[in-house]
Amino acid sequence: MHTYSLLSMVLLLDIIVQSTQAAHYARLLIRELTRYQRLCVPFLLGLSPFWLLYVTVLAENIVVTVGHNTTNNASAVFQPQSVTAKLNDIVVFNFTEGNHTVTQSLFYAPCIPANGANNTVNGFDSGFRDTVNGTAITILTVPITTDIENQTLWFFDYNTCGEGGVGVINVNESSSETLEGFERNAVRLNGTASSSTSSSMSRTSTSTSASSTGDSGSNDAQRTVAFVGAAMIPVILLSVFL
Repeated sequence: MHTYSLLSMVLLLDIIVQSTQAAHYARLLIRELTRYQRLCVPFLLGLSPFWLLYVTVLAENIVVTVGHNTTNNASAVFQPQSVTAKLNDIVVFNFTEGNHTVTQSLFYAPCIPANGANNTVNGFDSGFRDTVNGTAITILTVPITTDIENQTLWFFDYNTCGEGGVGVINVNESSSETLEGFERNAVRLNGTASSSTSSSMSRTSTSTSASSTGDSGSNDAQRTVAFVGAAMIPVILLSVFL
Protein backbone atom coordinates (compact mmCIF):
# COMPACT_ATOMS: atom_id res chain seq x y z
CA MET A 1 0.00 0.00 0.00
CA HIS A 2 1.40 3.43 -0.94
CA THR A 3 2.49 5.62 1.94
CA TYR A 4 0.20 8.50 0.96
CA SER A 5 -2.81 6.16 0.77
CA LEU A 6 -2.05 4.78 4.22
CA LEU A 7 -1.66 8.29 5.60
CA SER A 8 -5.01 9.33 4.12
CA MET A 9 -6.73 6.39 5.76
CA VAL A 10 -5.10 7.16 9.09
CA LEU A 11 -6.15 10.82 8.92
CA LEU A 12 -9.72 9.81 8.11
CA LEU A 13 -9.79 7.42 11.05
CA ASP A 14 -8.40 10.10 13.33
CA ILE A 15 -11.19 12.50 12.32
CA ILE A 16 -13.80 9.85 13.06
CA VAL A 17 -12.26 9.00 16.41
CA GLN A 18 -12.05 12.66 17.41
CA SER A 19 -15.78 13.06 16.85
CA THR A 20 -16.61 10.90 19.85
CA GLN A 21 -16.19 11.39 23.56
CA ALA A 22 -14.42 8.04 23.65
CA ALA A 23 -11.47 9.65 21.89
CA HIS A 24 -10.53 11.55 25.01
CA TYR A 25 -10.41 8.41 27.11
CA ALA A 26 -8.43 6.67 24.38
CA ARG A 27 -5.90 9.50 24.51
CA LEU A 28 -5.52 9.12 28.26
CA LEU A 29 -5.00 5.37 27.91
CA ILE A 30 -2.47 5.71 25.11
CA ARG A 31 -0.57 8.43 26.98
CA GLU A 32 -0.12 6.06 29.92
CA LEU A 33 0.85 3.16 27.68
CA THR A 34 3.40 5.17 25.73
CA ARG A 35 4.96 6.21 29.01
CA TYR A 36 6.02 2.59 29.33
CA GLN A 37 7.15 2.52 25.72
CA ARG A 38 4.37 0.29 24.49
CA LEU A 39 4.32 1.75 21.03
CA CYS A 40 1.70 -0.47 19.38
CA VAL A 41 -1.76 -0.74 20.88
CA PRO A 42 -4.18 -2.90 18.89
CA PHE A 43 -7.87 -2.18 19.07
CA LEU A 44 -10.50 -4.59 17.75
CA LEU A 45 -13.48 -2.61 16.51
CA GLY A 46 -16.91 -4.06 17.22
CA LEU A 47 -17.43 -7.76 16.61
CA SER A 48 -16.18 -7.78 13.03
CA PRO A 49 -13.42 -10.36 12.44
CA PHE A 50 -12.27 -8.64 9.25
CA TRP A 51 -10.43 -5.62 10.57
CA LEU A 52 -7.70 -5.00 13.07
CA LEU A 53 -6.76 -1.38 13.64
CA TYR A 54 -3.85 0.39 15.18
CA VAL A 55 -5.20 3.72 16.32
CA THR A 56 -3.02 6.78 16.35
CA VAL A 57 -3.73 9.66 18.66
CA LEU A 58 -1.85 12.93 18.69
CA ALA A 59 -2.39 14.56 22.08
CA GLU A 60 -0.91 17.67 23.64
CA ASN A 61 -0.69 17.77 27.42
CA ILE A 62 -0.48 21.19 29.06
CA VAL A 63 0.85 20.85 32.60
CA VAL A 64 -0.11 23.18 35.45
CA THR A 65 1.83 22.59 38.67
CA VAL A 66 -0.24 22.92 41.85
CA GLY A 67 1.43 23.63 45.18
CA HIS A 68 4.32 26.01 44.70
CA ASN A 69 5.45 27.88 47.80
CA THR A 70 2.61 30.29 48.61
CA THR A 71 4.03 31.81 51.80
CA ASN A 72 4.57 35.23 50.27
CA ASN A 73 2.31 34.98 47.22
CA ALA A 74 -0.82 32.82 47.26
CA SER A 75 -1.38 33.37 43.54
CA ALA A 76 1.73 31.26 42.94
CA VAL A 77 -0.19 28.11 43.87
CA PHE A 78 -0.87 27.52 40.16
CA GLN A 79 2.13 27.64 37.84
CA PRO A 80 1.42 28.92 35.27
CA GLN A 81 -1.69 30.77 36.37
CA SER A 82 -3.10 31.05 32.84
CA VAL A 83 -2.89 28.54 29.98
CA THR A 84 -4.27 28.25 26.46
CA ALA A 85 -5.55 24.89 25.24
CA LYS A 86 -7.00 23.81 21.89
CA LEU A 87 -9.69 21.28 21.10
CA ASN A 88 -8.55 17.76 22.13
CA ASP A 89 -5.70 19.09 24.26
CA ILE A 90 -5.58 17.91 27.87
CA VAL A 91 -4.81 20.26 30.77
CA VAL A 92 -2.98 18.24 33.42
CA PHE A 93 -2.94 19.57 36.99
CA ASN A 94 0.03 18.09 38.83
CA PHE A 95 -0.18 18.38 42.64
CA THR A 96 3.33 18.61 44.07
CA GLU A 97 3.16 20.19 47.53
CA GLY A 98 0.72 20.93 50.35
CA ASN A 99 -3.03 20.28 50.41
CA HIS A 100 -4.86 22.03 47.60
CA THR A 101 -7.79 21.76 45.20
CA VAL A 102 -8.47 22.63 41.59
CA THR A 103 -12.12 23.67 41.49
CA GLN A 104 -13.91 25.29 38.56
CA SER A 105 -15.83 28.48 39.37
CA LEU A 106 -17.41 31.48 37.66
CA PHE A 107 -15.93 34.93 37.16
CA TYR A 108 -18.45 36.67 39.41
CA ALA A 109 -18.15 34.01 42.16
CA PRO A 110 -14.44 33.16 42.24
CA CYS A 111 -14.28 31.01 45.36
CA ILE A 112 -17.52 29.07 44.96
CA PRO A 113 -17.72 25.85 42.90
CA ALA A 114 -19.30 26.56 39.53
CA ASN A 115 -22.21 24.22 40.19
CA GLY A 116 -22.91 26.00 43.47
CA ALA A 117 -23.20 29.37 41.75
CA ASN A 118 -25.00 28.03 38.68
CA ASN A 119 -26.47 24.54 38.85
CA THR A 120 -26.47 24.25 35.06
CA VAL A 121 -22.66 24.20 35.03
CA ASN A 122 -21.08 20.84 35.72
CA GLY A 123 -17.59 22.04 36.56
CA PHE A 124 -14.48 20.04 37.41
CA ASP A 125 -13.38 19.66 41.03
CA SER A 126 -10.39 17.68 42.26
CA GLY A 127 -11.32 17.77 45.93
CA PHE A 128 -8.46 18.17 48.39
CA ARG A 129 -5.26 16.46 47.29
CA ASP A 130 -2.94 16.21 50.29
CA THR A 131 0.48 15.42 48.87
CA VAL A 132 1.99 15.24 52.37
CA ASN A 133 0.28 11.99 53.35
CA GLY A 134 1.50 10.25 50.23
CA THR A 135 -1.85 8.63 49.43
CA ALA A 136 -3.61 11.32 47.40
CA ILE A 137 -3.95 11.05 43.63
CA THR A 138 -1.65 13.78 42.39
CA ILE A 139 -3.03 14.26 38.87
CA LEU A 140 -6.27 15.82 37.61
CA THR A 141 -6.90 15.93 33.87
CA VAL A 142 -9.28 18.29 32.08
CA PRO A 143 -9.82 17.30 28.41
CA ILE A 144 -10.80 20.16 26.12
CA THR A 145 -13.91 18.86 24.39
CA THR A 146 -16.19 20.49 21.83
CA ASP A 147 -18.52 21.50 24.66
CA ILE A 148 -15.95 23.75 26.32
CA GLU A 149 -13.37 24.58 23.64
CA ASN A 150 -14.69 28.15 23.24
CA GLN A 151 -15.30 28.78 26.93
CA THR A 152 -13.14 30.50 29.52
CA LEU A 153 -12.66 28.10 32.43
CA TRP A 154 -11.97 29.84 35.74
CA PHE A 155 -10.71 27.80 38.68
CA PHE A 156 -9.47 28.22 42.25
CA ASP A 157 -7.84 26.51 45.22
CA TYR A 158 -9.99 26.34 48.37
CA ASN A 159 -7.07 27.01 50.70
CA THR A 160 -5.71 30.11 48.98
CA CYS A 161 -8.58 31.55 46.93
CA GLY A 162 -9.22 34.47 49.28
CA GLU A 163 -5.57 35.43 48.89
CA GLY A 164 -5.49 35.17 45.11
CA GLY A 165 -5.08 31.44 44.57
CA VAL A 166 -6.92 31.31 41.24
CA GLY A 167 -6.24 30.51 37.60
CA VAL A 168 -7.79 30.29 34.14
CA ILE A 169 -7.90 28.19 30.98
CA ASN A 170 -8.47 30.01 27.68
CA VAL A 171 -9.02 33.56 28.88
CA ASN A 172 -10.77 35.73 26.27
CA GLU A 173 -8.34 38.54 25.52
CA SER A 174 -11.10 40.70 24.04
CA SER A 175 -13.32 40.38 27.12
CA SER A 176 -13.43 42.64 30.16
CA GLU A 177 -13.23 39.49 32.31
CA THR A 178 -9.50 39.25 32.90
CA LEU A 179 -7.34 37.10 35.15
CA GLU A 180 -6.39 40.19 37.12
CA GLY A 181 -10.05 41.05 37.64
CA PHE A 182 -10.84 37.47 38.66
CA GLU A 183 -8.05 37.54 41.23
CA ARG A 184 -9.24 40.90 42.60
CA ASN A 185 -12.77 39.52 42.94
CA ALA A 186 -11.44 36.53 44.86
CA VAL A 187 -9.58 38.71 47.35
CA ARG A 188 -12.36 41.30 47.64
CA LEU A 189 -15.16 38.80 48.19
CA ASN A 190 -13.33 36.14 50.15
CA GLY A 191 -10.20 37.74 51.58
CA THR A 192 -9.33 38.07 55.26
CA ALA A 193 -11.14 41.42 55.39
CA SER A 194 -14.45 39.71 54.65
CA SER A 195 -16.17 38.52 57.81
CA SER A 196 -18.61 36.42 55.81
CA THR A 197 -15.95 34.08 54.49
CA SER A 198 -16.73 30.51 55.47
CA SER A 199 -14.22 28.43 57.35
CA SER A 200 -13.87 26.15 54.35
CA MET A 201 -12.56 29.09 52.35
CA SER A 202 -10.02 30.18 54.93
CA ARG A 203 -6.50 29.09 54.36
CA THR A 204 -5.58 26.00 56.38
CA SER A 205 -2.22 25.32 57.87
CA THR A 206 -0.57 22.64 55.80
CA SER A 207 2.91 21.26 56.01
CA THR A 208 5.00 21.35 52.88
CA SER A 209 8.14 19.49 52.08
CA ALA A 210 11.36 21.43 52.52
CA SER A 211 12.88 19.43 49.74
CA SER A 212 12.55 20.61 46.19
CA THR A 213 13.05 17.15 44.75
CA GLY A 214 9.34 16.72 44.15
CA ASP A 215 9.27 19.79 41.91
CA SER A 216 10.48 19.73 38.36
CA GLY A 217 11.74 23.30 38.73
CA SER A 218 9.82 24.51 35.73
CA ASN A 219 7.50 27.50 36.18
CA ASP A 220 6.10 27.39 32.68
CA ALA A 221 3.55 25.13 31.03
CA GLN A 222 5.27 21.96 29.95
CA ARG A 223 3.88 20.86 26.62
CA THR A 224 4.39 17.28 25.78
CA VAL A 225 3.33 15.89 22.45
CA ALA A 226 2.83 12.17 22.57
CA PHE A 227 2.87 10.71 19.08
CA VAL A 228 2.51 7.06 18.25
CA GLY A 229 2.63 5.81 14.65
CA ALA A 230 -0.63 4.50 13.31
CA ALA A 231 -1.44 1.85 10.78
CA MET A 232 -4.39 -0.13 9.56
CA ILE A 233 -3.91 -3.85 8.98
CA PRO A 234 -6.70 -5.72 7.11
CA VAL A 235 -7.20 -9.26 8.40
CA ILE A 236 -8.40 -11.49 5.58
CA LEU A 237 -10.17 -14.61 6.72
CA LEU A 238 -9.45 -17.42 4.30
CA SER A 239 -11.98 -19.97 3.22
CA VAL A 240 -14.92 -18.27 4.99
CA PHE A 241 -17.31 -19.04 2.19
CA LEU A 242 -15.82 -22.40 1.19
